[in-house]
Amino acid sequence: MTNKLNFARHKSRRDYLISNSPDPRLRMIYRIRHYTGWLLVIVSALFLVLNLQLFTPTSLKNIRSSLKAASRVSAGDTTVISYPSGTNKCMLPFGNGLAICSDKTLNFELPSNYSQMEMNLSYANPVMRASNQYLLVFDRGAYRFTVTNTLSELYSQTMQSPVTNADISANGSVAIVTDEAGYKSAVTVYNIDNEQLYKWSSPDYYIMSAVLSPDGKRLALFCFRQEGLTLVSKLFFTDINSTEKPSESETITNVDMNGSLVLGMKYLGNNTVCVVCDNATYVVSRGGQIRYHTEYQADSLIAFDLSDDCVALATESYSQSSRADIVLINARGTASRNPLSLSTEPDSISYCDGRLAVLTGDTVTFYSKSLREIDQQTNLAGVSRVYMRSGGTAFALFSSQARVLNIGNPLKDLNSDGG
Repeated sequence: MTNKLNFARHKSRRDYLISNSPDPRLRMIYRIRHYTGWLLVIVSALFLVLNLQLFTPTSLKNIRSSLKAASRVSAGDTTVISYPSGTNKCMLPFGNGLAICSDKTLNFELPSNYSQMEMNLSYANPVMRASNQYLLVFDRGAYRFTVTNTLSELYSQTMQSPVTNADISANGSVAIVTDEAGYKSAVTVYNIDNEQLYKWSSPDYYIMSAVLSPDGKRLALFCFRQEGLTLVSKLFFTDINSTEKPSESETITNVDMNGSLVLGMKYLGNNTVCVVCDNATYVVSRGGQIRYHTEYQADSLIAFDLSDDCVALATESYSQSSRADIVLINARGTASRNPLSLSTEPDSISYCDGRLAVLTGDTVTFYSKSLREIDQQTNLAGVSRVYMRSGGTAFALFSSQARVLNIGNPLKDLNSDGG
């Protein structure tokens, strides 16, 4: 005890001498060290306050299980993602694995056959939307939605009206479309703290789809209404902080969609939206300029995939030598110079980070952004869908498991191991 007291007195006297030293360099070093110490304390306190959800019992349990599982991963484990028992309703790539919503639970499964997150979630008709960090699950036709990260639930909410569609941005804001009582429909935007930022209840239009820009500041709405025998569809652009209502304002940008019905929509960056409709595809700037437009027969659209910066579009080919054409369209509205012509219609297509994956039968073929073939993996019997992921990998989905496909490293025949 005496030694500790002597050390404390010595340290206090040394600090006093340095802080009052005639040498300005020593005084500067003391001040920098002093303020740096307090800055670290403040930053640590702010981190704890802003990330309390990481330190809940559930999150800590998930973190411990992840670290434990990671410590026992072997090279032979890393190509398999197993599905939990139960009826799988929907699956979606999320983080480094798959989010799987079954009849009773929501799971986040990683390669090497371990679950990083599992939570009770009894949704009758679940639909998932994902950004890089956040996952949104809503019960279409019912009232609830849930927002999670890869470790735990952030919040759940019950709406007053049935949810028909929804979207989530990169910053965690969500847009919830509801079949609003007393109106045609409504859209409500919440931030990651579950605070309401915006709401529009429309007496005139049905809102089919609402998408947020990655920064969560802008909203695009695909709406329609019936005028006699004519279907009127419009694309509205509005800011989240706007107090004006789209259909009542002459200053809010709107674009005539020529009676089309939307099948999928996404912001390609913060300034343009791609709208895939039943008979046409558009890329539209938030100022209302149509930068790309292609039309096709209503039954000619085979498949499409909307990513953060590009849309992959597969349609029936009008050439005698091919059955399908695939084009990539970027945020500027620039399409592939020449389409990728296929002799067989694709069963699934997926685009991410400059790589396109095309599933036909039991074969997945990978293409570069210029639609040049770079790899092909065959003998994937039983594969139902492919998802392209960043970093040059893809997920091939089977009935009871998913497999990680690495470009340039074809897998062996999966028939032999229960794929």
